Amino acid sequence: MNVETSELPPMNWRTTAPQDILERIKECKIVGMGGAGYPTNLKIAAAMDAKSRVVIANGVETDPGVTADRTLLAHHGEDVLEGILIVGRILNTTSCHLAVDDSDLASELRKCGQHSVAVTPVKPSYQIGEERVLIRKLTNKHIPADAYPAQDGIVVLNVATLYALCKCVRDGIAPTHRMVTVLGIDEWHQIGTTVRSLIPDIRKIRLGSSATGRVAEHSDVLEATHNAISQDHSLDSIACIRCGKCTAACPRDLPVERMYEESTRAAVSPASLQNLRACNECGACVVACPSRIHLLDHIRNSRSHCEREAVREENARKARSRHQSKQARVRHSAEIDRAKRRSRMQQDHQWQ
Repeated sequence: MNVETSELPPMNWRTTAPQDILERIKECKIVGMGGAGYPTNLKIAAAMDAKSRVVIANGVETDPGVTADRTLLAHHGEDVLEGILIVGRILNTTSCHLAVDDSDLASELRKCGQHSVAVTPVKPSYQIGEERVLIRKLTNKHIPADAYPAQDGIVVLNVATLYALCKCVRDGIAPTHRMVTVLGIDEWHQIGTTVRSLIPDIRKIRLGSSATGRVAEHSDVLEATHNAISQDHSLDSIACIRCGKCTAACPRDLPVERMYEESTRAAVSPASLQNLRACNECGACVVACPSRIHLLDHIRNSRSHCEREAVREENARKARSRHQSKQARVRHSAEIDRAKRRSRMQQDHQWQ
């Protein structure tokens, strides 16, 4: 059950100044609930100076076994749609979109009152969680990997984020609970709840989906960005049989099998380092692996190792640079002293 307590005065967002609405979103600490956790007010504000502005709501479930967003839309679709319109009001947007993964749900959402949101059924894929891919799907616009969509006026928000945004602006209710898929069942749970209180035995649990989540720890609590608590299938993993299915499944055509082999040897080649950075952790390789190896764990570990090594090398480079600068200063100072000494020795002294 979603427990709600009004903390702030409700807003008539249709007549309230956009900056005041944005301040309310900041005050309620609304963040991206699809996984990023980036402050929503900053993401919206980054798009305000663009020539054209588009709002896209992502309601497509990409994680296996996770249906929290779909359930939220089925029961609170009107609130999500209103959340989209609120962001549209702030940006004075040119178009609003809602992507869902079920055509029947799309039909029902189109019937929810009078709204200008284009509801589009989208076939689920592992890459739809990547906002640039969804933007390309809905608007046919390509956003380069080194650019942020908001700078181009395109704001992509998860439907759980928009639900929380609607409640905080329209009703003055800051988010305290969120919809979570707990071992296949969608339930409202309070943000900050310890995972142990929901699942006493966390030894076989991942925080997130079974494909993309990380192994739960005793100190973990449910955060606004967590949409699922799932079983850890990797506990039943067996040795890699080098079938290549992980590489074949990767939508970014990365050599996952080779990346995994290098991770087990802790020897990452420069080419693999680029691949590690290119991986967006969609989980396709984990689902495809017949040995139930959680390949993302190894990719993340390799990436962390490389990042630590990069920091270590950068610190060493800075230390060498400081040492060389010091040595240069010492040599320069010594040369000046020698020059002064030679100058004094060459002078004619007047003895009295």
